[in-house]
Amino acid sequence: MAKGGGASRPRFRLLPTVLLTAAILALPTVVYGWGRSSSSFAIHKVEVSGTELVPERRVLRLLRRDYLGHNLFTVTTKDVRASLAPLYYISDARVDRDFPGTLRVSVVEHRPAVYALAGSRWYVIADDGHVICEEKRPKGDKTDAVAGAGSAETASARSSGAATEATATVSAADAAAGLPVPTGKAARLLAALQAGPPGATLRLPRLAADDPVAVGTTLVAAGVRAALPVVASLPRALRDRLAVVEVTPEGQLTLRFAGGPVVVWGGAERTLAKTLALGVVLDRYEAVSKGCDFVDVSIPDRVLARPVLK
Repeated sequence: MAKGGGASRPRFRLLPTVLLTAAILALPTVVYGWGRSSSSFAIHKVEVSGTELVPERRVLRLLRRDYLGHNLFTVTTKDVRASLAPLYYISDARVDRDFPGTLRVSVVEHRPAVYALAGSRWYVIADDGHVICEEKRPKGDKTDAVAGAGSAETASARSSGAATEATATVSAADAAAGLPVPTGKAARLLAALQAGPPGATLRLPRLAADDPVAVGTTLVAAGVRAALPVVASLPRALRDRLAVVEVTPEGQLTLRFAGGPVVVWGGAERTLAKTLALGVVLDRYEAVSKGCDFVDVSIPDRVLARPVLK
């Protein structure tokens, strides 16, 4: 009998611990259930951080419309992402609740890298290949597509005068660099890329897309995918001057900078070495106050440049 009574005592000692543990585990669920139904946690303030390309007031307007007066417990990250979906430049959003009534939203934006010309339409492409949005023409701009360019070679020029001016600019740059001057469709496409999208809102280099483009998708075309890391590798000062990236079907790149030079880049491999080589060459020309028309860094160990420095 003594043995039986002694064995039961540890069980009675364990019971309060089990009950306390169960209460602690159940408490958050109870509080959450009460909070979801309590008017004490109505959202009365919305705060936003992380906006740069998208005006903060636009984000606030959407969030206030959807969530002011709603219970703070019930607003999820999925809900907020859906509310901000019309804002193309926002790639993600995170929710933080500041009780009792402040909803804090941190947004992550896509990083625009290039404008891509597909048919007669311009698209903004992020550095990861995501198609952010179409760059719309300003109201009243009825410029027709460049006739006869065909598919990715079809382009919208701002006007016949602008197209002629862009063609002349390309021809002069190529002649100065000692390169063959493009003609026909190639010249019209290059002129359209030099002119860029009418009313462009961002300063981005332009290239021609070699596959169909749809907003919200990720480009898989080899040409564009090869160009994006090259553009991202350039120092900010050069990237701001980069006007056009030409990509051959074989993935060979040529970079055209506003005011020169024309840079034969070659393939997308050895990007860091080519970037460093280009910087060294341009610094040498700048040191002697001479302009550089042409640089070939396709073999970064043996760079060619014109005019030749003495």
